[in-house]
Amino acid sequence: MICEKILGKVTDAQFKGKDFDFVEFEWHETYSKLHRKNSRKGRDIALRLDDSVLKRGIKPGDVLGIDSDGTVIVADVGECEILSVKTADRDFLATAKIAYEIGNCHAPLFAGKSDCELITLYTEPMERLLKNLCGFSISIEKRTEKLDFSRQISSIVGHSHHHAG
Repeated sequence: MICEKILGKVTDAQFKGKDFDFVEFEWHETYSKLHRKNSRKGRDIALRLDDSVLKRGIKPGDVLGIDSDGTVIVADVGECEILSVKTADRDFLATAKIAYEIGNCHAPLFAGKSDCELITLYTEPMERLLKNLCGFSISIEKRTEKLDFSRQISSIVGHSHHHAG
């Protein structure tokens, strides 16, 4: 089956009562146009998406297509290692510094479950960078979980350091 555009969200009324089959992506695959995957139920799925995915990304719950038997093919994004960074008492300056440093590394940034938490993808250099921030009371925890794309603040795509001159 070839999927060429995102048709909506699994929660849309038009898909209510339908059978679903999920295609799992890793977080780093969500901004790519071309994929060859097997669904959880064993369907061979080819994705040839348009350029809009380069800015929007593939999100959990995106409907990628409808198979000939009426099954709705839905995207899911698996768990990944993340860094949870929490500040003490809504410390604006610490939050701004953390967000700046993560953004300066071109890493994706997500709002956490509380007002004091920011989330980014785990890498050892990122963990070292955040642990070495001086003058701020922060806690850092590495864990594995699904990213909540509804809380995405920034992404790693669509940015360059090219300046007109």
